[in-house]
Amino acid sequence: MNYLGLVFTLILFFGCTKYFEVGFKNGIHYGINIDSEIERAKIVPWKVGQDREVTISQGVRFFTSTPLFSNEAKELLGNKYGIDAWVFRFSKSKRGRSTPIGYFYLKFQNMTRNTKNISVSLFYQAAAVSKRFRFFHCPAFEHRKEIDSIEILDRPGFSKKDLYIRSVEKIRAKVTRFKFSPMIIPGGRSLSGDYFVDMAFYSSASKQRFSEWTPVDKVLRIGNEVDRLIKSCNGIKEELNPLPKSRVPDIRDFEIK
Repeated sequence: MNYLGLVFTLILFFGCTKYFEVGFKNGIHYGINIDSEIERAKIVPWKVGQDREVTISQGVRFFTSTPLFSNEAKELLGNKYGIDAWVFRFSKSKRGRSTPIGYFYLKFQNMTRNTKNISVSLFYQAAAVSKRFRFFHCPAFEHRKEIDSIEILDRPGFSKKDLYIRSVEKIRAKVTRFKFSPMIIPGGRSLSGDYFVDMAFYSSASKQRFSEWTPVDKVLRIGNEVDRLIKSCNGIKEELNPLPKSRVPDIRDFEIK
């Protein structure tokens, strides 16, 4: 590649990253025209049965875009207000009733131009309990559901907006830091319903929220759930008496002997 070609490639690479800035008016700082959305989602399949002969669902994994700030904006937010993260609120809506189901925060220092989104797994209780439960041949709590359909829909009334900085009440719930390991929200025995995300400025040190919640665009809709018959699991309750074959693999299993 010649010099001009290299320069052009670098411009494309760095130019494709959108950075948000902080504005100031009427004595108040604000995030300018903040924009985020649920980008995509996928059903997480689960092969179950004594011979893994039936497919049901562990749940759904969905991906939400993460607004990136310029270095100057991050320094201003951190030095003046102690703001060093986004906090995300995940909620479920069914039959007109909305309920928060999980809170996570992502520190600005862990976000780079390659941090395009965050992913959260919304799992049935039978899969959410632990990794060990996800290895069961016969899912716990008689879970036999397969998700029939999912959709990503426009969020009613959504529009980009400025996000003004001000101290508000602390979140009266557990707020978990995003890590590289899978972030899991227990969804209970049924996942059918609409799911949406809101976000706000956050100080991980003081555990304080520093703005109103602003909506993330799009809504994840989980449609019908189908109950599957797993004949080979009749009468088996692995949450009480796990099958030997359901043991979580150990590194020693892969050693050459």
